[in-house]
Order: sequence, then C-alpha cells, then structure tokens
Amino acid sequence: MPAESRFEVQMGPPGDSRREEGVTVRRERGRVTRQLAELARRDHDVVSLEDLRSCGLSTSGIQKRVQAGQLFPKYPGVYAFGRLDLTPNGYRTAAVKACGEGALLSHASGASLHGVRKSNSAYIDVTIPAGRPLLRLKGIRCHRADLAPQDISEVDGIPTTSVSRTLLDLATQISYEGIEKAANEAVILEIFDMREMEDLLARSRGHRGIRKLRRVLEKGDLSGEDIPKSRLEERFARLCAQQGLPKPAINRWILLEGEYHQVDFLWRSEKVVIEVDSKRYHSTGWKLSRDARRDELLPVCGYLHDRVPEDLLDQSPLEAIAKAKRLLKRRAR
Repeated sequence: MPAESRFEVQMGPPGDSRREEGVTVRRERGRVTRQLAELARRDHDVVSLEDLRSCGLSTSGIQKRVQAGQLFPKYPGVYAFGRLDLTPNGYRTAAVKACGEGALLSHASGASLHGVRKSNSAYIDVTIPAGRPLLRLKGIRCHRADLAPQDISEVDGIPTTSVSRTLLDLATQISYEGIEKAANEAVILEIFDMREMEDLLARSRGHRGIRKLRRVLEKGDLSGEDIPKSRLEERFARLCAQQGLPKPAINRWILLEGEYHQVDFLWRSEKVVIEVDSKRYHSTGWKLSRDARRDELLPVCGYLHDRVPEDLLDQSPLEAIAKAKRLLKRRAR
C-alpha cells in the first residue's frame, strides 16, 4: 500500500476528529454541570463566583450558562443554579455569600433562621467582620461587628450568629415584648444557653441591645410553657394538681445574685422552689456543680426550697408532695 494511503487510513476522515472533539466538549460540560449541581445542592441552589471558578469555568463560560438559563445572577458574584426563584434559605445563603468571607446571617434574619421569631422584612440582615467597609447591596442590611468564635454558629448550612448573639442584636430592632417572646421561644426550642448568654453579656458592654435584653432576663424567669422535661416532672406536676396546690411554673430560669439558674418547679409569688431528682437528669459532674451553686444562692435570694428524690416519689407520693405543701404553708403565715 502506498505511504499516502496508509497515512490516510491512520488519520481517518476529517469529520471524525470534529465529532470526537464535540463529544469531548459535551462530556466536559456535563462534568462541570454535575459538579456545579453538587455544590448548589449543598448551598440551597446557590453558587458563588469562587465556586464557578473552582469548577473550571471562565468568564465567557459563566456568561454562556447565564444566557442558557442555567445560572441566574442574584448579587455580584452570586448565582442561583437551575432556578430563578429560591427558597427562603436560598435567599439567605445568597445574601451571606454576597457579603464575602466571614459574613454571617444575623439580627431579625438570624432569629428567623433559628426559629425564634418570624421576619417579614424585605431586607436580609448580614453581619460582616469589623474593619471592613459596609456593603450596599439591594435587599441586604449590612452590619459590622467584632465577634468571638462562640458567637458564630451554623443552621442548615448557613453561617449565622449564635442564638445568644442573635437575641442581643435583635434587641436593637424590636420592642421589649418582642425580644421577651423571642427569648421564651428559644427556651421552648431548647436552644437557649444561659451560660453562653452570661458570657456574651459580660463581653458586650456598650452594645445598644444589652439594656433591653437584660430587662427581659432580670424579670426573673424565662418560661418554657411549663412543659415537664421528664416523666418524673410530669408525675410531680400531676400530683400538685391532684392535691390542689397552686399551679407552679416548670423549668424556669431565674436570676440569683446576677447569675441565671434553672429550677424544676417554681411558685414565684411565694418564692418557693422544688427540685425533683433523678439520676438520669442530675448526676453529671457539671450538673451537680451547677445544682450546688443554685442551692447555695436560693436562700440568699429569699427562696424556700427542697428536693424530692425519685425514690420518695415512687414509694410515698403523699410524703413527696408534703414537702411543697410545707414550704407554701410557711410562706402563707
């Protein structure tokens, strides 16, 4: 066979190479699309310019996908992937990404994400690190703060301020009654950490929300809607009702010498506290230490208190309820 013929056979028809190139391009586009879809899935259908670059997309490649209806610009350098409208968490994620590294959802938007207060605001609150210039982006209310690591959390993959910090910032935006309801909701959801709050308030002198939030906390108790946490507490609550005792508040946080402590059963006007003890809920080291400190402070603050062990409630429920009756009777004198 002549050399020319052998060469032509090896090279193949010109159309084959173009088809192969087309297949390669389509495969690469498919790979990038799958990679983008995975990134978007993790972030509520939102991708950033950095995400797009990490997938190998150039400026022209990004623009082509925008024109094709795969990417929808939301903010400079932030896109919705595969859909024009986003979920609430999608819009929150887009706002946080738009504000750059270290940005956190905060204030009313953070409260809504944590589930302690609904927000109907047209703006999304985002806090950026102190020292950076405030951003002016449509639909975003930008704040600045120097936050400690313990002030930072994450909910549904969205960086946000901690519950305590969120409540403190929220207090600058809403009424006393509103912040009281939000704090109570945090207790009900069991995401309120009084030790975290104490630490935050000690570090936050001069914050505009601190006075209002302290008023809420210094009221003396935060309610959990009087919901018992254990069967033991349920049994004691039923016993109080059966024996005709005034209805106690259950699992309230009260202020004792500048510290906040939770008590099982509280008769506020009588200043009477009853703790029901089970090994399951009161045997850990930090809990025993905290209980001991609370028991030390209760009489200092004028409270009468007693403890009802689980064994006593099991073996002699009338004797157990008699402890509360005696303390209430002493207050009635």
